[in-house]
Parts: sequence; structure tokens; C-alpha cells
Amino acid sequence: MPTLSDHEILTELDDRMQMFIRRQEMMFVATGEPHDGHDCTFVTGGPGFVRILGVNRLAWPEFDDVSLSDAIADIRRDPRISLLFVDFARGAIGLHVDGKAKVLDDDAMRRAYRALNLDPSLDLVADRRPMRWITVYVEEAFLSAAGELV
Repeated sequence: MPTLSDHEILTELDDRMQMFIRRQEMMFVATGEPHDGHDCTFVTGGPGFVRILGVNRLAWPEFDDVSLSDAIADIRRDPRISLLFVDFARGAIGLHVDGKAKVLDDDAMRRAYRALNLDPSLDLVADRRPMRWITVYVEEAFLSAAGELV
């Protein structure tokens, strides 16, 4: 397996990474566009707001959040994306996820992932459905701090 310093780089989310993501209430989202620079956005939700769709795919709901408008525009022009999940309470463990993103409207997401429970009552904004979902195909994932995730 390739390494970056002492970090093992995986091409999918292992069980520890998936469990780590399910506990998180926030993440940083970095996108870019060759002619327009880069954007970094802070995204929050309740634990589990980022859904694990498979070992190499995840998604989160978007409720027409103005703070994500630049990121969504970037994704539509250039799908490359980086996510950073940080658990400050458990020793500042960071999980980096790089991949390709796609924006799906809520109906398309529900059709594509019928087996998942996408009930909006599970989301932080319980009184309305998401406008769209950001899905990410994982190309690389690695932890940025030593230690076990439990």
C-alpha cells in the first residue's frame, strides 16, 4: 500500500473510518475550479449526517445552504473534492477523504438509493426534505493522527 509519511492511504473507507464518519457532526469541504481558485466550506449536521453508501461512496444532504453554493458550482465544473473530518474531543484525529463529487437532486438520490432510509426526519432540518445531495466517490482516504479509532 502506498504511504504518505506514516499514513496508510486506502482507496476505500475501512470499518474504522466508516464508524468515525458516522460519529462526526462537522466536516470541512474543499473544492476548486481551475480558473476560479479554491473554496473551503465548513459543513455541520447531527451525528450521521454524512451517509455511508458503500466502502467507496458517501453522501450528505444539502438544504439550499448559501455557504455551499460556491462548492456546488465548483463541483459541477470540476468534480474533485477533499473532505476533512476532525474529532477534536478524541485527540484531534483527522480523516482525509479525496475523491470525485456529484450533485444529485433529492428525487434522483432517493431513486438511486432506494434501500437507504433517507427519511428527512433523520436530518438536522427535520421539517423539510433536502434540495439536493452531494455524493462522493472515494479515491483516497487516510488518517492524519496516530492511534486507534474506537
